[in-house]
Amino acid sequence: MIRELDVERERRVRVQRFACGGCGKSFSLRRAKRYRYSEAFEEEVVRRHLEGGESYRVIARRVYERSGRRISPTSLQKMVEAVGRRCKTAWEMSQELRPRWDGFVLFDEKMCSVRGEQQWFYLAVDRTGDIVHCRPVSELTVEEAMKFLEEVVALPMRVRGIVTDLDAALTKAVKLVYAGKPHQYCVKHALAAIEKLIRYREITDYQRTNRNLLRGEFVRLRDRRGIWVQRARQEFVGHWQQTRSVSERHRGIRELWNACRRVLFADSEREAREELKCLRWSLSLPRAQQQKAVRFLERHWDHLMMHHRVAGLPRTTNFVENVNKQLERRFKTVEAFQHRATAIGYMNLLVAYLRQKPYTDCRGSRRHLNGKSRLQAAGVRHPMGWLRPALK
Repeated sequence: MIRELDVERERRVRVQRFACGGCGKSFSLRRAKRYRYSEAFEEEVVRRHLEGGESYRVIARRVYERSGRRISPTSLQKMVEAVGRRCKTAWEMSQELRPRWDGFVLFDEKMCSVRGEQQWFYLAVDRTGDIVHCRPVSELTVEEAMKFLEEVVALPMRVRGIVTDLDAALTKAVKLVYAGKPHQYCVKHALAAIEKLIRYREITDYQRTNRNLLRGEFVRLRDRRGIWVQRARQEFVGHWQQTRSVSERHRGIRELWNACRRVLFADSEREAREELKCLRWSLSLPRAQQQKAVRFLERHWDHLMMHHRVAGLPRTTNFVENVNKQLERRFKTVEAFQHRATAIGYMNLLVAYLRQKPYTDCRGSRRHLNGKSRLQAAGVRHPMGWLRPALK
């Protein structure tokens, strides 16, 4: 007599072990050597890990609480790796589903750790929010970027415009593969590059530290009594006079940063030119930093102003940065991978999950997308459940 041990029957998840009614020993119907768990159980582990963000230790504890069977976190990790090897790539899903993309594509890169070394991925995201393609590369070079872009070209999509950060390798590859296509630089990345040129963050942090020190000295000054009060006042005034030059420099750098921001985020190219003209001839700004900022804006002017010339072209890489942020949130729970193939399979699972995960916090003109997935925003009707359709 054989009886089957079911776990969470209502969820149709089974640990396929069998007990003999005669001797009491347990055994399994193995399709392969040492196979102990069903595909449904493995897929449920993947769903819990990716959807719920549960760690392998938490899942192992849940299995023990509900079934009485002990399973190690390492075994659960190997299950996720096995399912990841069966997962389709983003390119394969795009070829199969053929979404109706907008044609404005945003490119960026993402890194995860494999035994302390960097494993890079190139990402392509459409303006609809759908992840068009994801390709693992060993290093960020022009050759690897060109291979990635050539695979995007092979997809059924008419590219109308491109948005990237200021990455040199990706910029050269776009110029070679998408010659003549409108190419926009992300204005937020451009502003960050200007901050490095004028040392905005460094001076701001130094000014904030001085302000906090002066505030603390002033608070302590009021509590001083007796013969020490005059000396304390002299020390405070001397320190304040020393920091006046730093404060004046900070005000100049802050004014320069605001002027550059007005240029980058202007409502039209004509307004941006007027702001750049005011920035170029201003006499109240730090001269050396002012020249660096003006030269940077003039050198990249066409790429920074392309969104004014092409209707619908995004001026930032926010869509792909949102994907990167969600990937980073999941990579933090893993910390590091042991093998490159494991990292690639895990990335394929994450991309498949994000493409079919419903939006929940869209605002403004994209509010109507709440409750819809990225694929649905691109016109694809996919069945319920994200994992089974993503497996080969």
